[in-house]
Amino acid sequence: MADSINCKQCGEPMRFRSLDSVAGEEGVLKISIAGFPTLECERGHRQFFARDFPIQLLEQVAADDRTGLPAGKKQGLLFKKYHCGKCGAQLTADSDPRAVGYDVKIADIPKMRVELTVPVYKCASCGQEQLRAAGEMEELAPVALAHVFQAAGIKPQG
Repeated sequence: MADSINCKQCGEPMRFRSLDSVAGEEGVLKISIAGFPTLECERGHRQFFARDFPIQLLEQVAADDRTGLPAGKKQGLLFKKYHCGKCGAQLTADSDPRAVGYDVKIADIPKMRVELTVPVYKCASCGQEQLRAAGEMEELAPVALAHVFQAAGIKPQG
């Protein structure tokens, strides 16, 4: 991070600020981040502390197996149905939300605490707890993170 960065909106000097908690969600995925790093000027304008921060964070959040749960299978051409990844039985629509938290360290900033809240489905046939389908969380993560950035007050730069 450079020693002196000025706000792109007003030109005032920016300082590092860690936000207590910001959250965003998309579909069935909710992402909460404690210790979210930003640069902020005296007028309250915020921006990312590094240009590549959003990509680095997305790579950390959308990484395979963050939940530690197996995934079911999506089947069907027009009408998608979800089946147990272990026994193949059709999953019911009932799920229980589960939060999975982990620390993320990017560059030389203090670590952040990321919490993903995902629906967990329990197979009525074999009892296997699982996500609905492989790749579902990875597909939802970019938009959910965009909502986190909006909640943090970071506006896209044109």
